[in-house]
Amino acid sequence: MTAPIELRSDAITRDTIDINDGIERLMGNRELYGRMLRRFRKDQQRGIEPICEALAAGDMILAHRLVHTLKGATGMIGAQRLHAHACDLEQAIRTETDTQDAVAQLRQEFEKVIQLLDVLLTGSPPEGVPVAVPHKPLLDDRLLIARLIELLASGDGAAIDLLEETDASLRVILGAETLAQVAAAVQEFDFEGALVALGEPVPDK
Repeated sequence: MTAPIELRSDAITRDTIDINDGIERLMGNRELYGRMLRRFRKDQQRGIEPICEALAAGDMILAHRLVHTLKGATGMIGAQRLHAHACDLEQAIRTETDTQDAVAQLRQEFEKVIQLLDVLLTGSPPEGVPVAVPHKPLLDDRLLIARLIELLASGDGAAIDLLEETDASLRVILGAETLAQVAAAVQEFDFEGALVALGEPVPDK
């Protein structure tokens, strides 16, 4: 079952989350976009604190990975301004320049995005454009996952094409971090490593 929510289309809302852009990235799939919004909210419960903790600990590799993941997720949902701030922080980390201002800007915009999502996803947003947001579990796409596992287990290079063609769906189903691990392994033709990343047993040779 899905529950319709209303999304404003005024300039202020578009600056925070461009709903139309997010839906267009998924070739008009409103249901998948709704699931992606819910997944983003679930994955970001701690906000940017993990990034700040990594920076405070001097773990720039972890901080860069976390910011890069956030950048990808914000781009997919159409949070363009937050995406831009994530790019700025990623650049600051990469060039080993001061990150304080970039972190402050990222935090401020992140809070705006979360506030808007909380309004939208509780079912009581302002009037605007309806988008169906499903309440079904995120792991209903068993056929897609089963096909991916089948290709990996048989060492079939078609797994690479499947990952590319269904990136948006897999990002919602698996989460950005797991998908990144699977994709990295597959690009190296390490299909066994991809299975391990999915939590699947490696077939006997």
